Amino acid sequence: MANKKSFVIVGAGLAGARAAETLREQGFAERIFLVGDEGRLPYERPPMSKECLVGSRPLGSATLRSWEDWMDIAVHLVLDDPVVALDTEAGAVRLRSGIRVHAEKVLLCTGGLPRRLSVVGADLPGIHYLRTADEAEALGDRLRRGRLRVAVVGGGLLAAEVASAAVGLGNEVDWVCRSRVPLTGTVGGQAAAELADRRRIDRLTVHTEARVAGFAGQDRVTEVMLADGDRIPTDLVLVAVGHTPALDFLDRDRFGVRNGLPVNSRLQSRIASVFAAGDIARFYDPHVGGRVRHGTWLNAQNQGRAAALAMLGSPEPYRAVPWFWSDHFDVNVQVAGHVDETAEVVVRRRPDGSGCWLYTAGDRIVGAVGIDAPGEVRAAMALIERGTRIDARTLRDPATDLRQLRRAHAQAKDGAA
Repeated sequence: MANKKSFVIVGAGLAGARAAETLREQGFAERIFLVGDEGRLPYERPPMSKECLVGSRPLGSATLRSWEDWMDIAVHLVLDDPVVALDTEAGAVRLRSGIRVHAEKVLLCTGGLPRRLSVVGADLPGIHYLRTADEAEALGDRLRRGRLRVAVVGGGLLAAEVASAAVGLGNEVDWVCRSRVPLTGTVGGQAAAELADRRRIDRLTVHTEARVAGFAGQDRVTEVMLADGDRIPTDLVLVAVGHTPALDFLDRDRFGVRNGLPVNSRLQSRIASVFAAGDIARFYDPHVGGRVRHGTWLNAQNQGRAAALAMLGSPEPYRAVPWFWSDHFDVNVQVAGHVDETAEVVVRRRPDGSGCWLYTAGDRIVGAVGIDAPGEVRAAMALIERGTRIDARTLRDPATDLRQLRRAHAQAKDGAA
């Protein structure tokens, strides 16, 4: 194997799959190894907390390609055998099975691991985390029984989606979060407050400014113990308090690992033969103005493709505008760009109840949050990407159609070119 040119992609999720496909699309004819830590074919993760969790969509439908399709493009899948060491001097990766795979270049896209609570009773059966399809299957099997007392711990979108799914399946849900208003750190204070006002529904109790001190139970978890002394009876718990980059196999000092793997604008690490994409890549985002990690579906897809091009020698920097979405409690939430709470916010509301919050710096949009306003967020995303200058008065005018504005500016730019 060592005498053949080969690229190894570590992480068989969306970023890794898109990278492998892109290498083939660009004419790379040598060996490609796609190495994963799960025994399943590469699949998309968003449905695991949405349709697959509630049972409206089979787990298998999230698979990106069949075995035959991977064979057709000659990608060597290595599943359920994660990388445990990376030897860049020898140009090889070592798998848990002991196998060494030659690698002229390596792309790391191992994603994130759920952050675990270190409290009393944290290892009791009935406490769930959600990252993999197997975990979604186990959690969904219990939630679909209905009439359970479910505790969801965390204040982000994953917690919101699981709480929504659990309520929709007929369970009583206690949602525990440390912030004063759930989702504030994700969608900004104003949109979070709007969502909280809409979330007054039966079978859901939200505990804000609450911290979990531990869990109680004999054979299974039966109570969530809060720091203020309150106890919440429960039949199962879902913990969603963020994730950490899955990089334990790397020499942290050599690669400079700190809250992710730092990479340049081409997604290349300080070791020239090693690239990174997806949740683990800590890169300079010009739309944010600093180094960040984006743990989103679109970022994984775009960076997987961009990293593959960089491995083939492309000098193009990665400059995509971040975007993500969530569907929960019958609301669609979309976010584009940078939600900067220090920026001026322009609020746009429509008679149908939808709303869009535009974060501006001077005469440019830097971020957008939409509630049931996907078209406005997508239009704002294009305006952010182009750096289009728009005065605040125009943005505040409810008659201004952002989609038409986007098209007009695009046509003007094309005409000038």
